[in-house]
Amino acid sequence: MSSEKRREERFLIQVAGRYRPRHGGSRDIRIKDLSEYGCRFHDRFSVLETGTAILVKIRNIGPIPAFVKWREASVAGVEFEQPLHPSVMDHIIHEMDEREPL
Repeated sequence: MSSEKRREERFLIQVAGRYRPRHGGSRDIRIKDLSEYGCRFHDRFSVLETGTAILVKIRNIGPIPAFVKWREASVAGVEFEQPLHPSVMDHIIHEMDEREPL
């Protein structure tokens, strides 16, 4: 993971999702954090390579065109081609997060 200063706020969440390469089968994932520009997810048997174009679904939202920015073991970071609309971000964070309330 890069230690670069981020341009946006990231939200820790836990949401079920899926991704698929633009030409290939889909895989279930657990999205771990989210910003308007991208997300980080756990993919247990990931074979994604940096630069791979994928389509991401966050529960029933999407497909969202994205590409893989980095991968470390079973965790990948992707950047969306277009930022998420603020109302979509708000809905995901406040209505879809599966973590237990503090």
